[in-house]
Amino acid sequence: MKFAFILFASGLALIGYALSLPPYKDERSFQVQYMSPSAGQSTEYSKLREEMLTPRFQLEDCGITLVALALPVFLASRRGCLRVSSPKSRGSLAALGLALPFLTVGGYVCDLLLSFGRGEFPYWADSMAIPLMGVPVLLVLRLLWSLAHLGFLHGDHYSPAPLILALSLNTNWWLLCLSAGTALLVLLCLVFGQYWYAFPGGLWLYFYLSMAAVRRSASDNRMSPSIPMRDDHAD
Repeated sequence: MKFAFILFASGLALIGYALSLPPYKDERSFQVQYMSPSAGQSTEYSKLREEMLTPRFQLEDCGITLVALALPVFLASRRGCLRVSSPKSRGSLAALGLALPFLTVGGYVCDLLLSFGRGEFPYWADSMAIPLMGVPVLLVLRLLWSLAHLGFLHGDHYSPAPLILALSLNTNWWLLCLSAGTALLVLLCLVFGQYWYAFPGGLWLYFYLSMAAVRRSASDNRMSPSIPMRDDHAD
């Protein structure tokens, strides 16, 4: 719990300091030079912007990431990391799987809007239109991906299982590899303050680990031999 509080307090401090900084080292000079490149010189604009930026946006992103990260750390510390388990029912896990594509695409859209609000796209560029046009396709692909992986639960008796069960060589290798790759991506997003991608990614990781743990638990139960009751009155 102390670690969660440290994350939360550090995040607030970073956000407060970031808000005290101007976005650009010299706002007036930036605006003058911003209007100098002719329309279509997006490379020149990006270079100018990178040169004039202060650390404000980076610090703000890191602060928001730390504040948001404090909640799952707090919840995990209350229950104990080894006691974190999969959802209580098959329906809850399926609902998570169906919600994840919407959360992922929503994070992508919010990140685009954030970039637009911070001036990453010059006024002459139609930079938002093309990525937004791909949102429906991205959503459909994510839904198909999620539905395909929910098939891993077909036929097994569902019982909640500790996620620690997924971390074994006896776990489904596909789910184990997906979990490892997702964990690496989430870590990179956290390091660089990409919170719109980190937290949907964290839920994807929970989704994969939950399916792996449930399958491992069901497999162990099938393999466990039944122990006959001893008859103490037999000779």
